[in-house]
Amino acid sequence: MTNLELVRFLYLAGSALIVVGIIILAMNMFFHRKEARRGEIGGIILIGPFPIVFGTSRRMMKIMLITAFAIVAIILLAFFLPNLTRGI
Repeated sequence: MTNLELVRFLYLAGSALIVVGIIILAMNMFFHRKEARRGEIGGIILIGPFPIVFGTSRRMMKIMLITAFAIVAIILLAFFLPNLTRGI
């Protein structure tokens, strides 16, 4: 796979994920009843390969921590994979 093909694939994959996210949000608005729910918020700040995780509950902190490790692993894999496959 050439770099141009990889760029096209990643562009299409990112666009598809955005569309899927919008569809899920729209379905959530239309199909859930208006009842009182407790919201949970969490987030990740990446400074280099070091994640800073925060959240309003232990459950959300665990979800954000798993997500942060997955993102860091993907970034490191994308960074080192071309160098590893070049020698083959």
